[in-house]
Amino acid sequence: VKQMASLQGAGGNQAAALQALLGPLLSQAFGGQSSPTLRTILAGKPSTIVSPRTTLQETGMMMAEARKAALVVESGRLVGIFGFKDMMSRAIAKELPLDLTPVSTVMTPNPEAVSPDTTVMEALQIMHDNKFLTLPVCESNGSVIGIVDVMDCVYASGGAEGWRSIFSSAMECDDMTDTASVNSHLTGSVYPRSVKTTKSRKKEGTPVSKLRPKAPMVSASNDSVLAVTQMLASKRGDAAIITDERGGLAGIITDTDVTRRVVAKQLPASSTRVSDVMTANPSCVSMSDPATDALVTMVENRFRHLPVTDDSGAIVGVLDIAKCLNDAISKLEKSQEKGSSAAEDAVKQMASLQGAGGNQAAALQALLGPLLSQAFGGQSSPTLRTIL
Repeated sequence: VKQMASLQGAGGNQAAALQALLGPLLSQAFGGQSSPTLRTILAGKPSTIVSPRTTLQETGMMMAEARKAALVVESGRLVGIFGFKDMMSRAIAKELPLDLTPVSTVMTPNPEAVSPDTTVMEALQIMHDNKFLTLPVCESNGSVIGIVDVMDCVYASGGAEGWRSIFSSAMECDDMTDTASVNSHLTGSVYPRSVKTTKSRKKEGTPVSKLRPKAPMVSASNDSVLAVTQMLASKRGDAAIITDERGGLAGIITDTDVTRRVVAKQLPASSTRVSDVMTANPSCVSMSDPATDALVTMVENRFRHLPVTDDSGAIVGVLDIAKCLNDAISKLEKSQEKGSSAAEDAVKQMASLQGAGGNQAAALQALLGPLLSQAFGGQSSPTLRTIL
């Protein structure tokens, strides 16, 4: 926590808050096991280091093989990062000549990096706080170790049941988001040709609709890859739902698919139909399915995106695991703030009754604050008026 707080420029109070927030919950969820470091999970992984002069074609082939974003390194120092969404939006959608364009012209320069001794849980918190999907990892002397993404951290931090505990805890903290419906964003419905859902379970608990899935970005199966990437780039999206000639669900294509199935295979984006490179008949969940089950399904199957149907079977949204993780951590943070506030109020009242001075009050707060916060489970302490 101290290391993470230092990276974020957080003071002692913020570091303590982070520890109080995720420490006990994660320890319980993952059976008391310590969180592995990024050095551990990067050991033996293929490198995606390129030079500023490496062409986009070469960079894309390396990214496709390793399924990682590329780190641009010059003279042993990290100077840029180039991800799958960059390839799709900055290169393919703009019809750049991949074999003639150096990666330095479209990379994100001077990215933030973390120490390899950062734990997986710390990395998840950093990604959440900064809205990052990837984190370059460098030694203190600047030498580049590798790169991790949000899914690496999810898989390395525990099994699916551990994440079920985390997600369930977040769901219990009121609703994870407001109840605005994704349907308000839609102009039409997409019906699955063949919907594969998760294992049927009794529909109980918070439904998927409370996760507020993103509105689907839709293209036709006879559209070219170029047309789809240009649509996604204009809407800042990273996944498209593909429909067949009858308007039913045919498949899904993501920014990663574009690099792996188009760039790496040197297919022309302008003449390649999206139906030839999409994932056909993807798994789906319903708006009324249990949200925790849907999230665990994504973790178990390593799905970054998951289409969502309404009860009639129409595609009305897409779940993004990174957004769902961010929402869960945000909800847990808000719950922790509530609990801390309740504890502080109780301690201050007690100190006042005891005639304690400032130092004594602070000591009492330090002693009883965490205990009271845990005891009240994030709820405010009732007044004597209430219990009388």
